Amino acid sequence: MRCRKAGKATAANAARDLPELDRLGGTINSTAYRSYRKTQVAIRAELIGSDRCIATGIDVQAASPVLTMCRRLLEAGFDPALSLECYRNDVLALTVASIGHGAGLEINGHGTGFRPISEGGAASLVPKSNEVEVSGIPEPLAHLAGGIR
Repeated sequence: MRCRKAGKATAANAARDLPELDRLGGTINSTAYRSYRKTQVAIRAELIGSDRCIATGIDVQAASPVLTMCRRLLEAGFDPALSLECYRNDVLALTVASIGHGAGLEINGHGTGFRPISEGGAASLVPKSNEVEVSGIPEPLAHLAGGIR
């Protein structure tokens, strides 16, 4: 049996034994990551205007076409781990790391980022018009209806 003495490792061996780090400082299982990336294929999409996206024969027109395209691709049976590369002409404009993640997002209420898709929501307690008849509301809750009587 051969035994290697501590401290005798070459620089190449030492570098090989160090864990590979990702951009955020986390460790990467190099073998699994490399084999995963080799099998990973991005879906190419074309952005047209501000509200249209076409990929793999699917044509989407929506306020957020890329996120809607992610949902349509999942419905069509594509792997949620696939990435989506969106081009405007021949220029890569946007990359979605995984269509599964993109399908679960919507534009936030301020238009400045994204949030998980809300699962329904409560209706506004404020009436849309001052002509709404509000009756039968207990006095403690009347202020929620805009004070309309």
